[in-house]
Amino acid sequence: IAEADRLQDLMNRLLSSHSMMRPAPLNIHDVLERVRRLILAEFPDLDVRRDYDTSLPELTADREQLIQAILNIVRNAAQALKGSGEIRLRTRIARQVTLAKRRFKLALELQVVDNGPGIPEEIRDKIFYPLVSGRDGGSGLGLSLAQSFVEQHQGMIEVESRPGRTCFTILLPISDRA
Repeated sequence: IAEADRLQDLMNRLLSSHSMMRPAPLNIHDVLERVRRLILAEFPDLDVRRDYDTSLPELTADREQLIQAILNIVRNAAQALKGSGEIRLRTRIARQVTLAKRRFKLALELQVVDNGPGIPEEIRDKIFYPLVSGRDGGSGLGLSLAQSFVEQHQGMIEVESRPGRTCFTILLPISDRA
């Protein structure tokens, strides 16, 4: 019920004209644990490992948008693994990072790494475009939405992929006040 309510709220915000983000201080690991619980409920045979840097400061971000962005990436990985394989959620600090043409002393580096088949070469350069999907029945909106949410947070998202290892890296600025 809580997940349905969260998705309804997110959809209402997406559909309303130019809705504003709702940034608030949050612990990224709380977000990752929520995503992990949701994915394991949907794909119980997955091995979702954590590799967290527990010394990370709080982030000022829209909790619902980050949950959705990360969930979209992790769900894609789970689907590529056909429900069984390994996904690793990794957090680290990145120093002196330029994001959205601005320099930040500190940034959060969040990685979602899977041991699946990799992203097909022919769509690798286009996966963040709307309506591009590597699987039958895929809408092609998940990664486009994830990228949009990350960019609204002045962050960036990158991907490296080869058979046996796909790594999505999200960089998000940590404000100097943190």
